Amino acid sequence: MATELINRKVVRVPEVNGLGIAKARIILEDAGLKKVAVLYREGYEEHDTVVDQRPARGQMVYETTEVVLWIARRGYLQHLPALYRRSDAVGHNVVRDLCFLFEHMFGTIAEKIEENARYYDPHTTPAEFLTWLASWMAFTVDLDWPDERKRALIKRAVDLYRIRGTKRALALFLKLFTGYEPTIDENVWPFKGFRVESEARIGIDSVILPPVNLAHCYVITVPVAFDKVTPELVLRIHQIVSMEKPTHTHYYLKFLEEEGDVELREFFVIGARSGIGIGAEVIEPLDGDR
Repeated sequence: MATELINRKVVRVPEVNGLGIAKARIILEDAGLKKVAVLYREGYEEHDTVVDQRPARGQMVYETTEVVLWIARRGYLQHLPALYRRSDAVGHNVVRDLCFLFEHMFGTIAEKIEENARYYDPHTTPAEFLTWLASWMAFTVDLDWPDERKRALIKRAVDLYRIRGTKRALALFLKLFTGYEPTIDENVWPFKGFRVESEARIGIDSVILPPVNLAHCYVITVPVAFDKVTPELVLRIHQIVSMEKPTHTHYYLKFLEEEGDVELREFFVIGARSGIGIGAEVIEPLDGDR
């Protein structure tokens, strides 16, 4: 406890009288005073203008000290007939005190209603509302993104929907999510099929790939060496592609290959005695099979 008292910082209270409550909060926070309590006082100054503060300007206080601000409000009493606004001989008005009691209770709700429009603007809405705002347009944001990137993408969500499902959109989302700009080759597939020997039994000890329509296929190459690829990156890429690609299309994901000649294997030849996944071997295609 003694150590905490010694480490507390002492700051000078700034002058905020006459300022709006929003600007007053910013000035106090910049001075190091984070705890601010707001109370209402009947006055005819501009709405939510600070009319009094405690501690007063210039006092030296600890940064953990709570600053109390009184702001001008005409109160709910202004909506009542003049009969209820009269005070007694000593200046008391029970109705006024009761109205201010309710105003303190519901003041924060009234502030949110008055500032309702800012919750629908990606640049002004609080960070905790970004995911909710994105859901209005069925747009998904990554929790790991910085708030600035989330706001920029939500702002462009409608424009992005116009190109969704295209090669351009897929490359854009992959770059935004992973930081790498991929290369997407359309109407290609790295494998042309399996060749099964005559002694193999179809459906028992051999497997044949279904026919592939190249018009619905593409290869995505991410410019990162395979030995530097993490499982998290692979999962994220597959999630993005599954979310953004047209349902009827098929994709093949590849990374940068090691330096040197890379031999392309087009066929798998599986014999009756090999067994799938046990003794199968990969061989070069015969000239007549090309």
